[in-house]
Amino acid sequence: MNLDEILNQVYNKIGKDAYGNLITPEKYNEALDYVNIQKINDYLELFEQDQEIADNIRQFIVTLGDNNITPLSLDSYGYGVLPSDYLRYGRASRYDFLNTDTGSELEYRHIEMLTNKDFAYRLSTSLYKPNLARPICTIQNDKILVRPQGIPAINFTYVRYPLTPFFDYDIITATGMPYYLPPGTTHQNTATLTCNPNFTPGDPSLSVEFEYYDDVHIDLVNELTKYFMINLKDLNSLGVLEIEKGLMP
Repeated sequence: MNLDEILNQVYNKIGKDAYGNLITPEKYNEALDYVNIQKINDYLELFEQDQEIADNIRQFIVTLGDNNITPLSLDSYGYGVLPSDYLRYGRASRYDFLNTDTGSELEYRHIEMLTNKDFAYRLSTSLYKPNLARPICTIQNDKILVRPQGIPAINFTYVRYPLTPFFDYDIITATGMPYYLPPGTTHQNTATLTCNPNFTPGDPSLSVEFEYYDDVHIDLVNELTKYFMINLKDLNSLGVLEIEKGLMP
């Protein structure tokens, strides 16, 4: 389902006649942003419990240093800037070239992630001090810090933020209601449509669809419905929805 089809499903649950004039595109976009983050947080909770990459979160896993993606560079102090879409740490590693009797081979080195407190402790004790064979790292603000110094780059796996869904539109001239513009379309003035006043005819639509798989869309419809029922104070309908989802006896 695209964002317009999802909105129609929400209307079917809460009653379009009663709420059609209340769910403005602005309020819908606020709800889309909220539900989008709630859903990825649900996935992260399961991921952290099982430490396994389920299909639903796999599409949000990125590995720098894999599949022709540049590794994460470190400066001379050992800092690497986290990607702008970074959400949660996955793992980090590096490779050493080891000389052998037949030439050289790559040796995988896991980089242990530590809390700031444990990281500082490891640096202060000679027994557990990191070395090139047993490097360590920690997250500090928007950077990752790796020890020992002198490592130029690392492979870095992380969970990225999903793209923020956005409902862009023109206006149906006869009714004043929004008309959804899917990604790849343009704003326009026609016999039936008036260009959104925030744009010029010919401007591309800024719409962004949910990135979640189709089998999750019904969950998104339910979460959006719940969001609007709470914000519109329709607690009676909210109770009906919870029963439908099996959350109430």
